[in-house]
Amino acid sequence: MNIKKGDSVIVKEGVKDPDSDEFEIGGWQGRVIDIDNISEKNNTLITVEWDSITLKQMDSNTDIIAQSERDGFGWDTMTLDNTKLEKSKARDTKKDVIKTQEEFSNKYHWAWLGDEGIRISKILKNVNPGNEMDCLQKWVDYLEDKLTFPFDAIVEESESDWLIKEGQKVSIKSVPHIVDTYGVIATLRIGRKKYEYPLCELDVIDKKSPNAQPIDDYKLWFANR
Repeated sequence: MNIKKGDSVIVKEGVKDPDSDEFEIGGWQGRVIDIDNISEKNNTLITVEWDSITLKQMDSNTDIIAQSERDGFGWDTMTLDNTKLEKSKARDTKKDVIKTQEEFSNKYHWAWLGDEGIRISKILKNVNPGNEMDCLQKWVDYLEDKLTFPFDAIVEESESDWLIKEGQKVSIKSVPHIVDTYGVIATLRIGRKKYEYPLCELDVIDKKSPNAQPIDDYKLWFANR
């Protein structure tokens, strides 16, 4: 079988992901982008860039994109022995592939953070991960919907000249707005006095509370943004 760069190919039925036996990839299609004739079995190694239809199937039917991001592997291409491939007809254009790759790169941008990253990716769905202010606004909307106010927290960090000190217990009343430097700002009370403080520097005291995970996820995102 004479396969050349640029050819459209399909994976034969029954073939599994060479990096994980968990996923069967028979029927996946794409275009050849590299050919390496050096192989221990004297076969040819062929690198395939998946077409947009296969990428969408991966997104809807398997966890391979998220798992690849977690494990540090690429998901838009795969290198396979030529005996596992057959020629096929193209189903889309290169433009379709680039558009779909960009969409899923944004969708799974935070998946490398593990299970928390998968949740963060869902929270920030359809938001450009490079637009920090849009991400922060999305967090405000999410937290206002998920959190039950008021709840108690502890100050994890504080600047030496701030009125609120590290280790101080506070009551969080709302998360009304954002500041570009400090992220989501929480309105809180200490005694009868009202203050505003960065949510990233606060920790929910009751870890069994439904409020704990949303705030922990936000803090993880903020630390890795």
